[in-house]
Amino acid sequence: MPESIQKEDWERFRALGSVPPSIREVVLRSWVRSQEDKQLGARNFAPSVAQEELRTIRRRNARLRQAAQSVLERAGYMLNDSGAMLLLCDDRGVVMEATGDSRMLARGQENHLQPGGRWDERAIGTNAIGTALHMGKPITISGVEHFCEAIQRWSCAAAPVRCPASGEVLGAVDISGASGELSGPVSALSVTLALQIEEVMRSNGLREHQRLMASFLSGRSHWGGDEILLLDGHGQPVWSSTAFDRAAEEATGGVGDVTRLIAPGEGDARAMAEQMRVLLPEAGVDIVGPPGEAQGVVVTLKRSTHRRGTPLSSGRAVTLSDIAATGPQMAEICDKAGRFVERGMPLLIEGAPGTGKETLAQALHAAGAQARRPFMIVDCSLLEPDMLRADQAAGTGFMQLAETGGTLCLDEPGQTPAGVQALLAQALAALARERPAVQVMSLSAATLSECLRSGELRGDLHFRLSAAKLALPALSERRADIPGLLRQLSESCARARQDKALRFTPKAIMRLQAHPWPGNIRELRNLVETLSAISLNRLIDVPDLPPEITAPTGEKRDDTLRQRERSAILDALADAGGNITKAARQLGISRSTLYLKLDQYGLPRGRRN
Repeated sequence: MPESIQKEDWERFRALGSVPPSIREVVLRSWVRSQEDKQLGARNFAPSVAQEELRTIRRRNARLRQAAQSVLERAGYMLNDSGAMLLLCDDRGVVMEATGDSRMLARGQENHLQPGGRWDERAIGTNAIGTALHMGKPITISGVEHFCEAIQRWSCAAAPVRCPASGEVLGAVDISGASGELSGPVSALSVTLALQIEEVMRSNGLREHQRLMASFLSGRSHWGGDEILLLDGHGQPVWSSTAFDRAAEEATGGVGDVTRLIAPGEGDARAMAEQMRVLLPEAGVDIVGPPGEAQGVVVTLKRSTHRRGTPLSSGRAVTLSDIAATGPQMAEICDKAGRFVERGMPLLIEGAPGTGKETLAQALHAAGAQARRPFMIVDCSLLEPDMLRADQAAGTGFMQLAETGGTLCLDEPGQTPAGVQALLAQALAALARERPAVQVMSLSAATLSECLRSGELRGDLHFRLSAAKLALPALSERRADIPGLLRQLSESCARARQDKALRFTPKAIMRLQAHPWPGNIRELRNLVETLSAISLNRLIDVPDLPPEITAPTGEKRDDTLRQRERSAILDALADAGGNITKAARQLGISRSTLYLKLDQYGLPRGRRN
């Protein structure tokens, strides 16, 4: 570690401000910063924090220390009797851990180059730890390059450690030894150790996110709200629904990315939850994780009563052609829906939650004559009388369609409050008389005819909404479409993340086709977005799928045997590339028996030969 200057150069700078001609630029800039504190140069050792504060610092940096533990143990063993010691510091330069040559560790105590010592530039002037943290780059400071004379007995090489997710500097790794005695490429070693710690943090983070997503998906039904944000305990976003930022912007009055406003939780999910409750008082904030373990935080926001349709996460809206391309069943539905809309008929789209009702409505709007006019969704459960009375509603988004034309999409009309239904029917009648015309679509998870029979829905409102009716099938009823949907959703995520699209092995596709999909396409989309966020090699096999898809669902012996038989059939079909004849031969049964088994388990039929 050669020094760029001599002792006389340092003395002339301190006494006269004379700049040594051979000094490195990075050292000179640090000297100038250090010179601002007139008393700094006389210090013989770095200041230390109290033991209680050191414990707090260690606790706050638990993630960094945990990732560095194995790296420090290996490197510390290598540095024993080498004349060097290894230090791990936080982002303020406070030494949290020290290992290496016992002689150097004892010598470092004289200058507080030990746990608790604070080595930022403001505390002890130019030094490798403080200057590396200030610049955010690796650096070597040797001998008289240190600003304080008492520290010139050391030569040090430090490199910052960054958060793999955000790039934020979390701390630094430093290798220190006696000035003039430290040999070898220690600068490269400090950088290597920092990178190793970052890689361990990245791997730990992926495992944490996988566990967090598993906990989140297993309890998804417990969290209401239309838009969802999932954070880990450090405040890093793990997953969010496509329009969460838009909903957060409405809730905060302008701030979409709320993660920029929260302080890092350092693994304390409960503290993170409290911050989110302050930032978003109208949001639902819940802890995610098994009992007694806080892994992360889920934030849910209700969308406003009037809202625009949202695009795919890639920023490109789903087209009618995209939906029709997923399979013949959806192609027929899209053809019928397009003809209904072309004639201006009020269209009712029924289907279980997650079957893609809103996506189809947006695609129909974009493909029809109303494409250049507004598309507006109204949450019928939030409608109030004042929003529909002609003398008071002129300024509302609902009635603005009467002036511009466009598409009015009524979400869950069966949940319209009883006192508002008559006014809604009158408003729809008024819109039907307007020019330009307003296309009315309704989206309902419940069957409106049953709502009519039960008295929950007025007859005049029902008949105004359902001139034409379509029923979207559940995903379990269109299992053959799953490979195409996986391809579409994977390509969408890839565009959004500027990454490669996921690929699925035949066995993984078979497992996904066998899953009941209670959440329909929405559940499939969530799964693809999750896998896209955490997959490294972009190839998804059965072990990469969440346990609720791969694990047996029953505990009874009969259920277990059925599960094993179904798994064997799936594996045989996957190995045979979907060829029924080959799969039956592999299973040792006839082709007709295999067909019966496929129908029994609700599995898609493959190719005959």
